[in-house]
Amino acid sequence: MINKDLVKFRFKKSIATYDNSAVIQKEMAHRLVGKVLEYCGNNFDKVFEFGVGTGFLSKSILNEINFEEYYANDIIEESEFCIRNIIKDVKFLPGDIEKINIKENFDLVLSNAVMQWIYDTDELLLKIKNNMNSGGYFAFTTFGERNFEEIKQTTGVALNYLKTETLKEKCSHFFEIINYEENLETLYFDTPLDVLKHIKYSGTNSIKTLNWTISKLKTFEEYYRKNFSSGTKVALTYNPIYVVLKLNQLNDLNLL
Repeated sequence: MINKDLVKFRFKKSIATYDNSAVIQKEMAHRLVGKVLEYCGNNFDKVFEFGVGTGFLSKSILNEINFEEYYANDIIEESEFCIRNIIKDVKFLPGDIEKINIKENFDLVLSNAVMQWIYDTDELLLKIKNNMNSGGYFAFTTFGERNFEEIKQTTGVALNYLKTETLKEKCSHFFEIINYEENLETLYFDTPLDVLKHIKYSGTNSIKTLNWTISKLKTFEEYYRKNFSSGTKVALTYNPIYVVLKLNQLNDLNLL
């Protein structure tokens, strides 16, 4: 089970370093907005983004999408200051997206690199469906099974990423799948310790606390270099997934 307190603590600690470290997440936000423009259009009344973080996605939305009202959420209260520097009249809803009460209905719901932290995907999809207008869109990114595969093999620690087939099935219970894309991205670092620093500074070390010792770090570094070297560098795999969903009348009547 995902420890939301640890997730909140780690992302709060990394809020000052996130923008410079989360290069894949930044690219994902940019690509997601491109998919919204392609499949959903660029004019909406009410937009809701959950897991806004430092505002990667919000910045891209502000530059490309027209909206009347923008609602934003994050588990970290400090994110409100980040988002208000981007969208001054934003309506901020603090708290865990799985627990907060949402009273509005939206035409577009967005999320970038958040769904992998969700404990009950089915319940959240139902919640989003119930807070959307018919014909509305839910566009999000998350990560697949091969994300951080080097870390999983080296330490045995990994999030329980959903299989592609499982995620598609869950989405199709509540929405029409308009677009689904999955790919691999690789980052390269000078040392295995630089990999750990990258993960720490981007806040993605929120699975469990590892009690590192000098001996454990040495073992980690030796194994990582042996198995994941590329020339003089070492690799770290990201597995981004992009999803665009639509709530049509049949979905709304629970006939699908």
